[in-house]
Amino acid sequence: MLADSEATNGSGSLPSERQLAWVGGLAALVAAYCFSLPLAIAAPYDIDFEIADHLDTEMFSELSPRDTVKRPPVRIDPEFTLAAHRPRGRVRVGYDDGFVIASSKQRQLHADRANFLLQINGWSQLRHTNLNSQGSNPDINQFQLKRARLVFSGHTWTPDLTFFAQFDGRSSSGDDLRLLDYFLTYDVGHHVWGWEPGVLGFKTGKYKIPFTMARYLSGREFEFSDRSVASMYFDVNRSLAWGLYGARTAGRTPWDWEVAIFNGLVTGGAETGSSGNLDNNFAYSGRLFVYPTGEWGRGELADFQGHRRLATRAGLAFATSTIQSTGTTEFSSVRVVDSGATLASLLSSWPTPVDEYSVNLYSMDASCKWRGWSATLEYYFRQIHNFDNPTVPNLFDHGFWFQLGRFVIPGKLQLLTRWSRVAGNSGTLGTADQSAEEIAAGMAWYFREQHSKLVLDVTRLDGAPINSPALDITPGEIGWLFRTQIQLAF
Repeated sequence: MLADSEATNGSGSLPSERQLAWVGGLAALVAAYCFSLPLAIAAPYDIDFEIADHLDTEMFSELSPRDTVKRPPVRIDPEFTLAAHRPRGRVRVGYDDGFVIASSKQRQLHADRANFLLQINGWSQLRHTNLNSQGSNPDINQFQLKRARLVFSGHTWTPDLTFFAQFDGRSSSGDDLRLLDYFLTYDVGHHVWGWEPGVLGFKTGKYKIPFTMARYLSGREFEFSDRSVASMYFDVNRSLAWGLYGARTAGRTPWDWEVAIFNGLVTGGAETGSSGNLDNNFAYSGRLFVYPTGEWGRGELADFQGHRRLATRAGLAFATSTIQSTGTTEFSSVRVVDSGATLASLLSSWPTPVDEYSVNLYSMDASCKWRGWSATLEYYFRQIHNFDNPTVPNLFDHGFWFQLGRFVIPGKLQLLTRWSRVAGNSGTLGTADQSAEEIAAGMAWYFREQHSKLVLDVTRLDGAPINSPALDITPGEIGWLFRTQIQLAF
């Protein structure tokens, strides 16, 4: 028996059996926690997801937020470390001098059918740029981080309600990190009426406005280091928008479409609200893709699949906006051929003020892929009219880019060439036509298709009607541009 001094509490009475049980249980919990915590931190979970390759995908379509999903088996191996063991075809999750998620191979997890999904992707382009300017602009010889993207995408509650958020950093913006895209899509046709997925959807947020095919392409899918001069000149870029989209098959010909109403041309980075510099006029755009022959496959231009049958794609698009001087962001974005000066700067010297005009843009494109060859042509038209000052004539510009590529080593080494031209009378306010040209050649070595590649290209510039930090081309540029770029994506 314990001594009286040890058996009594502060009031001199013995503890009850219930009190002893509470103290004992608490002590056991603390001991278990202290014992298991180091193991949980030091040893990663060895999760065998081989079963995920064989799961019944129909199971995911029946999930609801309150369902309890049976997980794949989890084993804790205290002796396991990532540094000392080679993955055996499993997914590893744990802590090994940092929190780690590791997989020995790409897997088909069928996660797109689950009601909740978060996917993380990223890609970067590191470039050496050498500009030998033969005009008044300074030369450039620099290493640059052109794009560093981090993407969070997925869906919530249902696969029909998706989200997409993309962050962008680049050395031309210093240390700034910006929200480049953020939008939601809702597959109304499938979720409400039970149609096939993708027939009719709603889209809202900040995203690429449906217009040029060159902007439709992701930067990681380019064959050259970057877009052409012509495609940047007629570009609408991004904006805050509401839109509709869909896809169907007419006979054996697939086609897809998208329309949008948005804040204005090239207004994606503009400040909105009472403190912003936007006018109150919405802009409108739409585009249509058709695939007449063959299976196009993924969206990029390069023919990784080595199509044995000719695969073709064609597109039409329009964009229109009425621009007022009160919206300085949009009013100052329109440039002219071939000096690259802003239209606003030319109008400011007009004898009488000009505070409003309308812009109509049109584009058409055609692409094909066959036996390692790829060819793309996109043509643009721009009409500037309805000036509130009748003494200013209507202005008309047009231009194109034509690009040709061929794999000389299938899926690995691709040779490239491109011609881009812009012409019109905007630079002289209707009195005469001027033009600017770009001729380029290059090569791309794909280590792992678009996930890892090296691109080298050289461009001859004869006038530039754009001001583009992404291309390292400033207005009126004449000279040679050499670029070497490494891309890594996951």
